[in-house]
Amino acid sequence: MTHRYCARILVEAATPLKIGTGEQGLNIDERVATDANGLPLIPGTALAGVLRHAFRDQDKVKDIFGFQERKKGAGSRLSVSSAHFVGREGEVIDGPAIIDFKNDTFYSMFRKMAVRDHVCIDHRGVAGDTGKFDSQLVYKGCRFVFDLELKGAEDDGEVWSRLLKLLHSPLFRLGGGTRKGFGELSVKAIDEDVYNLREDSARYMARSARLTVPVGTRSKDKADADEGIIVYNISLRPDDFFIFSAGYGDNDVDSVSKKEPVITWENGRPSFSAEKLLIPASSVKGALSHRTAFHYNRLNGIYADKLDTNNFKQHIGENNKAVKEIFGCASDIVENKGQRGRIILSDVYIESYTEKIFNHVAIDRFTGGAIDGALFDEKVVHTKEEITFKIIVEKKAFYDKKVKEAFERAIKDMTTGMLPLGGSVMRGHGCFYGHSQKN
Repeated sequence: MTHRYCARILVEAATPLKIGTGEQGLNIDERVATDANGLPLIPGTALAGVLRHAFRDQDKVKDIFGFQERKKGAGSRLSVSSAHFVGREGEVIDGPAIIDFKNDTFYSMFRKMAVRDHVCIDHRGVAGDTGKFDSQLVYKGCRFVFDLELKGAEDDGEVWSRLLKLLHSPLFRLGGGTRKGFGELSVKAIDEDVYNLREDSARYMARSARLTVPVGTRSKDKADADEGIIVYNISLRPDDFFIFSAGYGDNDVDSVSKKEPVITWENGRPSFSAEKLLIPASSVKGALSHRTAFHYNRLNGIYADKLDTNNFKQHIGENNKAVKEIFGCASDIVENKGQRGRIILSDVYIESYTEKIFNHVAIDRFTGGAIDGALFDEKVVHTKEEITFKIIVEKKAFYDKKVKEAFERAIKDMTTGMLPLGGSVMRGHGCFYGHSQKN
C-alpha cells in the first residue's frame, strides 16, 4: 500500500436524477436526498455501489471494494466521498452555508424540486394496480463534485484507470429510475494525482479534503468500446400535434404538456432556462414495451382469440418473454424472481415549439347536451425540431432471435407512424415519422 491514487471529479446531470431517501413527503411519494443546507446530494454509498456493480472483473471486486463472508472479510481499498452540489457562484457547497431559498431566484427553485408523475398502463389501457405514483427529481444540469481515492501499489495503475473509465460508460447510471430515463452523468473535469508515499508523503498529507478547492481540468478518459451493447439512434419528426400530459391544466385548459426547466452553464455559472417541452423516456419505453409484446406474441402464433381467461396473463406485460428480457420484471410468475431492465433511454427536451388548444365534448344522444364530465379542453404542441434520442440495449437480452426481431419491429412501427407516442393517440395525436440507425 505504498501508493495513493486520488481524483476530484466534477460531474453534471445529463438527465434528471432520482437519488431517493426512501421517505415520503406530505404530497410526494418519493423524496430526493438533500444535505444539511437543503440542497441535492449524492451519497457516497450510491456512487460506491454503482461502481462496484459496474466493475466487471469479479476477481478484483472483493480486493478493491472489500467483502464480508462469515468470519472472513476485508475493508474496501476505494474511498468514495459524497458528491456535493455546485452553487450559484460555481463554488462547491460541502459545508454549512446560508442559502436564501426565499429571495434568491436560483436557489428558490430547489424549495420544491422537479416532480415527475408515473403511471403503469396495463394491457387494457388503464392504470395498473399500485402503478400510479410521483417522485422528486434533481434538475438536469445540476453539477456535483466528489473524491475517489484508491490505496494500492504501483501496479494498481491499470485498475485505477479502469475505475475512472467506468464513469464514461453509457451503462453507468446513478440513482433510481435508471431504466426510465434518469441517472445519466456527464464527466466535466477530473483533477487526478498519484502519490508515492515513499517520496510524496508530505505532499499527500497537505492535500485538502475540502471539495471547495478548485477542480482542475485535463483530457478526459474515454470509455472503452463496449461490445456488450447495441445502440439504436432514433430521429423523429411529428406528423402533426402531440401531447405528453403533465396530469393537470393551467388557466386556459384542463390538460397541458409536461414542461421542465433545466440548468445551463456559462462561464462556470449556472442559471435556469425557460421551461422546455419534455418527452419522458418512460412514455417512449412504455409504448415500445407494449408493441414488443404484441410482435413477440404474433411471431409465436399467440393470438387473443385462441387463449382462455386462465392463461392469457403469461403472455402480457412483465410475463411476456420479450418484455421480461428487454424491459425487466418485478417478479417472474414461473421462477418467482425479478429482472432489471436491459434497456436504457433518456428524457428528451425540446426548446422550440408551438401550442394549440383543442376543445372536446361528448353529446348525450337523449338530451342533446354535454355529458357530465365530458366537456374539456387540452393544449397540444407541435415542433419543427428533429427529435433525436438514443436507445441502448444489452446484447444478452437478444439471445432469442424472436425477441430481437419483435423489438426492432416495434422501433420500425415508431418511425413509420404505426406506433403513436404520448396521450390522446386515439384522437389522432402522437404520430411520428423518421428513421433509426443501429450501431
